[in-house]
Amino acid sequence: MNPFGKLRALLEEGLALMAPARRLRLALADRTLSRCYGGQPIRLLDAGCGDGLLSMTLARRHPEWTLVGVDLHEGILAGARARAEGKGLGNVSFQAADLLQSLPVSGFDAVVALECLSEIPDDAGALRTMAGALAPGGLLAVQVPDRDWRPVLPGSASTWREQVRQGYSREDLAALLRDAGLEPVEMAGTYRSLAAAAQEIRDRIKGSALPVRLFAFPFLATAVRLERLGLTLGPPNAIFATARKPAR
Repeated sequence: MNPFGKLRALLEEGLALMAPARRLRLALADRTLSRCYGGQPIRLLDAGCGDGLLSMTLARRHPEWTLVGVDLHEGILAGARARAEGKGLGNVSFQAADLLQSLPVSGFDAVVALECLSEIPDDAGALRTMAGALAPGGLLAVQVPDRDWRPVLPGSASTWREQVRQGYSREDLAALLRDAGLEPVEMAGTYRSLAAAAQEIRDRIKGSALPVRLFAFPFLATAVRLERLGLTLGPPNAIFATARKPAR
C-alpha cells in the first residue's frame, strides 16, 4: 500500500490523528491479545474505555471478538455508541459502570485497563473488580505510568492527565495484581523517549489546523513504530503488564 493509501485507511479507521501514546497502547494490547488468543472468538472488557476508540478499533480488526467498554461517564459513552453504530460495529457495546463496584457484566476471557489505574484513588479495589470480571484462566493486560517517568522535552507537563498518583514501580504493580488474586505473567517497560517525545509534540500541536497535524503524522507514527520494534532509547515512562486469573 502506498503512503497515501495507508493514510486514507488510517483516517477511515480513526487512527491517523490518534495520539502517539494511545497508538502505542493500542498496538501493545492488540499484539498481546492476538498472541494469546489468535483467531479465537473471545469476550473482551475495555475497563475505563473513555471515548471507546480502543474498543472500536479492536472490534473492527477482530470481528470474531465481542467487546464491552465500560466507563463512568455516560455522556462520553453515548458518543461512543453513536460512532460504533455509524461504523456498523455490531460486536462492541458500551455500558456505564463504576470500577469500584461489581460490574453488570462478567465472564470475560480478557480485560484491558490502559492508563486508568493512576486516575483511580482506590486502584486496588478497581483491580479486584477487574479480576472478578474475568473468567477462570482469563488474562488482564494493564499499562500504568512508571513512578520515575519524566517528560522528554523542556516545558512539557510533568504530571499525567487526571492522575491521583505519579505512577508505579514494577514491585508495586506486581503486589497489586497478586492482592487482586491474579498471577503476574509478564511485565515490561515501554513508552521510551521517542514515543514520549512524539506525544509531547502532539500535545503542543493538537489545537493546530488539520494540515499541520497531518504534516506531523508521519513522524509521530514512525516514533511509535520504532518503539514497537525496540529501536528506541531512554528509560521507560510506562509499564505494560499481563496477569492471569487462576483457572481454579
